[in-house]
Amino acid sequence: MKRWKRSAISFFKPEKSKVSFPDGKQFYLFTKRPILHQDFTPTFVQDAINELQKRLHTQGFLANISGKFDAETEEAVKEFQRKNNLYVDGIVGALTWACLCYPMIYRDMKILTPKLQESVNELQSILHKEGFFKKEPYGVFDRQTERAVKHFQRTYGLKDDGIVGAATWAVLLGMRQRKDVRSSKVFCFLPLQVFSFWKQFLMFGFIVLGIYHSPIPGSPPQLNTALATAYALTYIVPFVLECIPFKQVNEQTSPLFEYAPYMLTGIFWKPILNFIENLVN
Repeated sequence: MKRWKRSAISFFKPEKSKVSFPDGKQFYLFTKRPILHQDFTPTFVQDAINELQKRLHTQGFLANISGKFDAETEEAVKEFQRKNNLYVDGIVGALTWACLCYPMIYRDMKILTPKLQESVNELQSILHKEGFFKKEPYGVFDRQTERAVKHFQRTYGLKDDGIVGAATWAVLLGMRQRKDVRSSKVFCFLPLQVFSFWKQFLMFGFIVLGIYHSPIPGSPPQLNTALATAYALTYIVPFVLECIPFKQVNEQTSPLFEYAPYMLTGIFWKPILNFIENLVN
């Protein structure tokens, strides 16, 4: 009982969260680790620096090409990151490379230069290879291509806006895990906002179902009271999950059991509200 009370107090009166960042050593252990492969040699690194400086120079961020990643190059990288809404750290990682090498493309671009058309062709080639785009590449960013891009973005947790920017390019070019073929494809065609709303609706619905089918003696509340109670109880479910050691359920293999705690919360709505009332008073 004491554990329940401590948990409830901490839940309803949470401590102010402190924003914490990894210290410099931990941070650089990740960001300064190079991508390793068979052709990774000092010559390869030098070629990468040369290409970086040429691209920065061409785009007007770097005045002098020195062949070294010096302070001037680092400042140019930071300025490029700042101008392109990237995290400004002066480190050329996957997102910075993607933004340097690939243009942002989207449907209804007014001017389609040969470079942009080549990028659209490469985009369609990748989508076709991955099974998101049925047609062979033809270099036009039309509605069908936009639908394929949005499907790809939803599959890999990106913002499904149909715009191929640095993040989408980075994931397209390999910064991702293989798709889980066992995962459900029922909602793959829905925008993320709709899918999220549907899950929230199911959470709310199962609480209402639990309220009206509770084995606890007593008459069920009126519909408006039940709806208001269920809405409020959605805030209680994390507390219930924390205090009761439920067995973790795999959402892929048992999707319906994901909502069992919400049904349970609805069933015990009276004791929960009585407990909160006693806690407050």
